[in-house]
Amino acid sequence: MRVGAALAFLLIAGCGLGGSAQATPSSSPLTSPLAKASGQLHAQVPAPAGFPTDVPTYPGSRLTAGASFVSSGQATWSMEWETLDAVAKVQAFYAGKMNRGDWTITFSSTSSTAFAATFARKSNSHVTGFLASSNASGVTKILMSLLEVSG
Repeated sequence: MRVGAALAFLLIAGCGLGGSAQATPSSSPLTSPLAKASGQLHAQVPAPAGFPTDVPTYPGSRLTAGASFVSSGQATWSMEWETLDAVAKVQAFYAGKMNRGDWTITFSSTSSTAFAATFARKSNSHVTGFLASSNASGVTKILMSLLEVSG
């Protein structure tokens, strides 16, 4: 899916494609190797402006990075949360939560240590996203990109 690939690129690259961008500062994973090794999470950062409040977020997770990009009638949010919970527990939460209410989710790959999925708002096909999670050194990262195109 091209939208999923584009959102994944934005999430991984962490850079804007022009327009205005607001990034939330966070510490680099390289500056805190002991935090990862000991199973502790990085510092919490505030959510980027305009992130929709009805998007499910994993309970008890810590938002460690976030950015929003607005350009040409499109808004994109890229977020990273951390938790000490297993990937399977995170996946089960999103499978249940996103398939209720105004969201739907489709998992494209899953394993015991990682998953990837696309999701969309049922009431507005112009709101889509990419969700992925993986575990390294006892910390599970939850990566999300959300794209909203003005229609």
